[in-house]
Amino acid sequence: MDEALEPFEFSEPMPCYESNRAIPAHLDDGRCVHCQKFLTLECPYIGHFLGEDDE
Repeated sequence: MDEALEPFEFSEPMPCYESNRAIPAHLDDGRCVHCQKFLTLECPYIGHFLGEDDE
């Protein structure tokens, strides 16, 4: 189960990125997981992260 993660289209810095001030500066790489909008309704890519479940 130690497979490397496949490249993710949103793993590069995104133009909509807004820095989450709660993380240390050395972790701020401009990626979605460090964005203030990550997994919120403000994120324009929320559908990608949640998937296409019909539940």
